Amino acid sequence: MNDTTARYLDPTNDLCFKKIFSDEGRMMDFLNIMLRRGAQDKIVEIVFIPTEQIPDFGLGKRSVFDLKCKDQQGNIFIVEMQKKTNKHFLNRTQYYACHTYVNQIQRGSLHEGLVPVILLAVCQERVFPDEVQCISYHRLREDTTKQSYLFSTSYVFIELAKFSKTAEELSSLEDDWLYFLSRTPEAKEPPAHIKDKQILSAYEVVERFRYTAEEYDVYIRSRLAEEADMLALDERFEEGVERGRTEGIQTGKIEGKIEVARNLLASGVDVGLIVKVTGVSEEEIKGLVKDT
Repeated sequence: MNDTTARYLDPTNDLCFKKIFSDEGRMMDFLNIMLRRGAQDKIVEIVFIPTEQIPDFGLGKRSVFDLKCKDQQGNIFIVEMQKKTNKHFLNRTQYYACHTYVNQIQRGSLHEGLVPVILLAVCQERVFPDEVQCISYHRLREDTTKQSYLFSTSYVFIELAKFSKTAEELSSLEDDWLYFLSRTPEAKEPPAHIKDKQILSAYEVVERFRYTAEEYDVYIRSRLAEEADMLALDERFEEGVERGRTEGIQTGKIEGKIEVARNLLASGVDVGLIVKVTGVSEEEIKGLVKDT
């Protein structure tokens, strides 16, 4: 839909995402619902803290934007929006959470004051296989007892590409937030059943008329930058496929598929997409990763 005629802008856009979740009330509502907090461990107070620049591992400009806050117990939450994933995404995510945890130690201080770090990543694309649900929770567990004893870092991933419910199928506040993040640019108004004031206020934040000409220009430039990144990835994808086809003619059918997969992998194409295009198994592709 054309942004000039749509009522709502894209909430996953850098500018919009920060406008939505830099509000304490909306951030607390979102965290409590997505982390499935009950009355006993509900977040009732947060304080925003400055975010740090994340190393890009040689991938060029940093494509992730994030917000960081502490709750009443000092637990640290990182909420980030990831438009495009790549083969380094999970490594970068773990690095950032661990860096944030370790960075609590100031010179001369001790370890007993360290608090847990919870990183919540909202991803437009699929990150994990289909059997992993739209929202997945990743915590360390001991193999025998399946109990958690190490709470330093944990991760929550929201894969918006896996959310397919219509407005009529929404049945929880969790659904309402997911629908807002994934369907808002297409909507003419919020689903009629939504009563949560924080979710309703989030719809208000992304209404087109609330943005100044300068803010809307930032929004459009950010969208154009995202599209440029996608076009560059498409070009690398086509180059990888063509190189693989050419070399495959010389090396045979099976070897050719492997070569296509190798070239796509080198071009930064998502592993799941490579599996679909080439028919090469995920295990074989992981073997190619080790070989590179």
